Amino acid sequence: MIVLSFETEKDQQAILDKAIEFFVGNVGLKITKRNSCCVFFGDEQSGWVKVTLSQKDEKIEVKVESREFEHWAKKFVKEF
Repeated sequence: MIVLSFETEKDQQAILDKAIEFFVGNVGLKITKRNSCCVFFGDEQSGWVKVTLSQKDEKIEVKVESREFEHWAKKFVKEF
């Protein structure tokens, strides 16, 4: 399991859209949960990625947690 985080000035919806495009389009995971601040891909049994957003001063903190998709999580974070 891996937990990565970073800060960005991008819009919250743009970050979630990029995460969906990346993990669904590139990796082939399915969205299993989604709301305005987070999105969960995959399932508890075979591996997953969770992207959570929170406001931190003027920026958005993006937290990416993953089990079994650590390589892809690192690759996603590098795109920012």
